[in-house]
Amino acid sequence: MSPVSRRTLEWIYSALLLGVVVLSWGYVIYASTVAARRQLGKEYPDQMFARSENL
Repeated sequence: MSPVSRRTLEWIYSALLLGVVVLSWGYVIYASTVAARRQLGKEYPDQMFARSENL
């Protein structure tokens, strides 16, 4: 296996870090929307809040 340049390693690490950050923010946004829908469903049980099982 040939050695990899430092610049290439830094690029790979940066891309991995960006991927982790994007995935974690995606999870945070998804979890907050699920929690908000659940809370709205508890406060307003007669309303539909775009749940797929109610469509």
